[in-house]
Amino acid sequence: MSVISVEQLKFKYQNAKKNAVDGVSFCIEKGAYTAIVGSNGSGKSTLARLLCGLETPLEGSIQVQENQNIGIVFQSPKDQIVSSIVSRDTSFGPKNLKLKKGEIELRTIESLSVVDLLDKANDSTSALSLGQTQKAALSGIIALHPEILILDEAISMLDPTSREDILQFVKRWQKYGNTIIHITHDIEVVKQADNVIAMENGKIFFYGKSSAFLTDENNVFRLNGDPLEKKDKSLWNKSKKEVVVKFEDVCFNYNEKSSVDNISFELYKGSITALTGSSGAGKSTILELAAGLLEQKSGFISGVRGALAQQNAQAALFEQFAGDDVAFGPRNFGKSGKELVEIVKKSMNQASIPFDEFSERQTVALSGGEKRRLSIAGIIALDNDVLLFDEPTAGLDSKSRTQVMKMMEELASEGKTILFSTHRMDEADFAHREIKVEQGKIIYDSYDGEQIIKNIPVQKSEVENTKAKKSEKEESFAYSCASLIENLRQVTVNLSGSKNSKTNHLIPKLHPVFRIILFLVLFVVSLCVRDVFTCSIMFGITVIYGLLCGFSIKGMINSFVKILPFLLLFSIFQLMFHPALPNEVRFTTWKWFMITPSKLLYCLATIIRTFACLACICGFFVSTPEYDLLDGLQILLKPLEVVKIPVRNFILIIEIIFRFIPLLIEEATSILKTQSIRGGLGKVSGKMAKIKAIVPLIVPLIVQTIKRSENLADAITVRKF
Repeated sequence: MSVISVEQLKFKYQNAKKNAVDGVSFCIEKGAYTAIVGSNGSGKSTLARLLCGLETPLEGSIQVQENQNIGIVFQSPKDQIVSSIVSRDTSFGPKNLKLKKGEIELRTIESLSVVDLLDKANDSTSALSLGQTQKAALSGIIALHPEILILDEAISMLDPTSREDILQFVKRWQKYGNTIIHITHDIEVVKQADNVIAMENGKIFFYGKSSAFLTDENNVFRLNGDPLEKKDKSLWNKSKKEVVVKFEDVCFNYNEKSSVDNISFELYKGSITALTGSSGAGKSTILELAAGLLEQKSGFISGVRGALAQQNAQAALFEQFAGDDVAFGPRNFGKSGKELVEIVKKSMNQASIPFDEFSERQTVALSGGEKRRLSIAGIIALDNDVLLFDEPTAGLDSKSRTQVMKMMEELASEGKTILFSTHRMDEADFAHREIKVEQGKIIYDSYDGEQIIKNIPVQKSEVENTKAKKSEKEESFAYSCASLIENLRQVTVNLSGSKNSKTNHLIPKLHPVFRIILFLVLFVVSLCVRDVFTCSIMFGITVIYGLLCGFSIKGMINSFVKILPFLLLFSIFQLMFHPALPNEVRFTTWKWFMITPSKLLYCLATIIRTFACLACICGFFVSTPEYDLLDGLQILLKPLEVVKIPVRNFILIIEIIFRFIPLLIEEATSILKTQSIRGGLGKVSGKMAKIKAIVPLIVPLIVQTIKRSENLADAITVRKF
């Protein structure tokens, strides 16, 4: 019995020259496990979007059996997250299904347990690694209990253990009579599947049993590609080496949680080093430290700052056309004319995104894998001595993956130093050296410690104590933006607080409804009082309130000091324009400007009233995290549902704001990182320079904001809102 029937399906994106899906027909039986395979850009993800109704076919038809709930996990996991708290995001779908509270909680716990995220249920979604975010996205769809589960490269960012756990769950999910559609480049998934749909250029070239597909050597080769050579690491250990980058007792933490803990290693000229470890182990942090995008909290990093290709390939693309985007970096560093064209051509060809085919393609129209290869080309074009790649093969087909690894080998033979992160053991075996990281510590290093024959001069940068003068290499464009990046990251942390924070203060222990009511009463009264005496009383009350909320005296003073200059400026305007009382004493008069007792008292009352309101606001947000605010508002506003006011919609808007603002800051940070690496910002020193540095971010951020908004709308749609 067919649960999905597709007949002569065609679809083309706007301004595209050819169909993304071109005359596709197939049927999927109820309870079957179907793997959809094909090279990057073959139309697999587009087909998935058509199946779940996110896109409308140009021609043809899709018939889905009645009462079949479809759930899809997107290729890009960040696009699927709706809430800023992990548990709230997982429960979003069940809430939309209007399930009972107990059932919602049960599904949330079960789904988070399946993806091994139960211990992070109360964490911020912004604090998750990309692999953990992929798990969270999967958890949110599993909680819907879909009869048809579509996985679009849903395990590409996971470590081997997590990948195996998810595959086992998927198999169990199928045994309950559910239908699985898995878009993949992984042969292990194909082996597990019942059927295979193989695509190329928007068409199906194979449709049948997986056993029949795997008997054809050409098909197996399409999936696996050429096997990677396993390097003899003992030979590399005994060879002569020149140190290019050195980490000495380096530590770094996010929001008081250690991400890199006292690590030391060297990178050698012409070497390929693989960083391995589970999701969230600290691999990306090490790469960003090596690139100068983060400043270590303690320890020393010396040598050449690397050019980093980030996990977020979308944020690395700034220009409309692919060729122009690769040219972005070299052009900023003074390259032009034929020299620039040759650099772009060579870099694109090395990154397996051929210049002749892709140079005039629009970046927004590229597939996820094509965008990743293009972002790699943009980094190669910089011709840096140290090249850093964060999960460079994630989401790539076998041919492209092999080509990227061969590219690294070619670059290393030219004297470049390569450091990349991976979850694939064959890629780690291909490298000259493997460094395994867990919980921010190095637990394995294949280098056996042979004596190094040459060391570079150490220009030590110690952040914890005094900062030494940095070498010319350290004073890179990227390094100059590190403090600005750190500021943006801290804003994200502050906006997306965790539910884990424990407190012994009185106010946070109250029910969220009481906290909201108490805040509103104090804030409104503080805002309404006018005379100095009453304002002073309210100021005292709000200070006590702030302390009971857990807002420290030091925090209050810092907040007051920050806002005081603006208040003083506002007071000058009040002195200028506020009318004086009749026959009152004038302390000073200059033309129409005068200072009187009533004006001074009015200004003083304004300052005290503002401080009272500020103490009230700070205390409330310290004591009431986002999840409590939303829950409290839902209870308070629930009576309005009687008169048909859509309270749920209002709460969702607030929830999306809490999610979207940190997401945009995160996106701006990614753009800033890539632009700084590719020379788009120049040196960032001084307040005015930091302000100017924001300007080049505006256009890419606007584009990304529109794209994120569309993706968020899709995420809400597939979560049954």
